[in-house]
Amino acid sequence: MSSASATKRTGQAESATGGRPPGRRERKKEDTRRRIIEAATALFAERGYQAVTTSEIAEAADIGAGTLFRYADSKAELLVMVINERLRLGAARGMELADGGATPTDAILALLAPLAQASLGHPENAIVYQRETLFGTGPHRELAAAYVADLEEAILQILTRYAETHPVRPDVDLAEAAHAIYSTMYMDLVRVGLGRATVADLPTRLRRSVDFLVHTLLDPLPGNTP
Repeated sequence: MSSASATKRTGQAESATGGRPPGRRERKKEDTRRRIIEAATALFAERGYQAVTTSEIAEAADIGAGTLFRYADSKAELLVMVINERLRLGAARGMELADGGATPTDAILALLAPLAQASLGHPENAIVYQRETLFGTGPHRELAAAYVADLEEAILQILTRYAETHPVRPDVDLAEAAHAIYSTMYMDLVRVGLGRATVADLPTRLRRSVDFLVHTLLDPLPGNTP
């Protein structure tokens, strides 16, 4: 996730309390939100989206159903909350790997690991998230769409770091390369969700796709080293 986006998210959070340290009420709300996300994460991962009810999530979070719906309007929105949080952590991990000298492939795969893991456990989780990102409503859908843009920007940053220390094709447009890599990874996930590829092959398929594109789009052609 880009530093600008992270700063914007932080600024939005601080604006809710006027820049002051959160008071008791705000801390209680954040603790409730955390428990909801933890409960929903565990249940969706264990049983899949369709098998889980909002009542079960509320019970696991130790809150009433009415309280739950103050934080999310629907079960779909709860899933979006869960994967948004995991994508945020994945983006941070990907940039950490890039800063530590990892290959672009490893760093990029870490960015999208949350969606890949959701597909591995229960493909329906990734399908619902993708559907809500494209066609849903509400603030969590908007945040999901923003995270998609952030992931593409993070891929661009990873490629830029790579280009600073390795020879790349002089005619390459890194932004276009980042877009091509993200789009291909996304379609690999969609194919699994539609049953056109097996879940077991997803990790290998993603790695092959990213590795192929990184080297095809960036590596200089023989005799054309910049």
